[in-house]
Amino acid sequence: MRIKIYFLLVFIYLFIIGTAEAATLTVSENGQANYTMIQEAINNANDGDTLLVYNGTFSENVIVNRSVSIKSNSGNPDDTIVQAANPEEHIFNVTKNNVTISGFKITGAENFVRSPVAGIHLEGVNKNIISNNKLSQNVVGIDLQNSHNNVLENNTAYDNERGIRFTNSNSNTLINNDVFNNHFGIYFWGSKNNILNHNNASSNEEDGIWIEDNSSNNTINNNMISNSDSGILLTESSSNNTIESNNVTSSLVGIQITDSNNNTVKDNFLTNNSRTGISIMRDSSNNTVKDNFLSNNSEDILTENSTNNQIYNNEIKESEVHNADTSQVPFTDPLLTVIIILGTFAFMRKK
Repeated sequence: MRIKIYFLLVFIYLFIIGTAEAATLTVSENGQANYTMIQEAINNANDGDTLLVYNGTFSENVIVNRSVSIKSNSGNPDDTIVQAANPEEHIFNVTKNNVTISGFKITGAENFVRSPVAGIHLEGVNKNIISNNKLSQNVVGIDLQNSHNNVLENNTAYDNERGIRFTNSNSNTLINNDVFNNHFGIYFWGSKNNILNHNNASSNEEDGIWIEDNSSNNTINNNMISNSDSGILLTESSSNNTIESNNVTSSLVGIQITDSNNNTVKDNFLTNNSRTGISIMRDSSNNTVKDNFLSNNSEDILTENSTNNQIYNNEIKESEVHNADTSQVPFTDPLLTVIIILGTFAFMRKK
């Protein structure tokens, strides 16, 4: 009987521990909370806890090694600032899954010594949420390496070397981020199956969205890009990507595909690009360019040294298509083609 009671008590104890509610730990620089530093709160937290950070300026490099939510109390990044204590290290270095970081201004990881340092760095982690942060004056604003199934939403990355960088990171979602005044806006290297939706990657010094080195099966849709070298660049065997319903304007080149195959470019709006609206260059084959609207570009669609690309049903205003390769399928209106053929045939019969 005593043995049964003992096991019953053990079961009840384990049940209570297993169903205990997650704790909320507070952080304030003035000592009016549980902790005065974010790192101190993380060190005393359990997985599932929430860290609520009151407004102020915190000089830290934080290692996030618990599955916790770290949120500013106000939700306003401008009044809750985390700046690098050491500018040669990441400010938030996330090493655990299921972390949320939201509502901070994150600045000062700006010394590139051994490797690029970031405002928020995720490496080898999954299912994290990075939202509503402002990141500036870092080498990289938000940096993902070998990290999958994460969500980046409503962040602003500006005045960084690279706004958002993915390296070998797959199946992530970027939505409603504002990435501007960086050297490079959004950069993918060897990353697959990511979704970029409703982001603004404008006024970056080089490329708005740069996708390279076998980055494949990404979906880039409904983004706004302007005032960059290339609005969207696919290069180095980046294949099977879909570029759809983006607005690319006032850049040197709107959309450029180089050394990449089997991509689909459709329903994009490309205007006022000073060199080319869409370029397909250097051994790029089997790409499809259709149903795009192009206007006031110096040259709308250009293909060079590329084969078997399908280019059709594009609407072009006030400029031209230049097809440097006879192997390409040119832009054409099917009805206009029939009229030209019939007219040519009639002319030849008269002669």
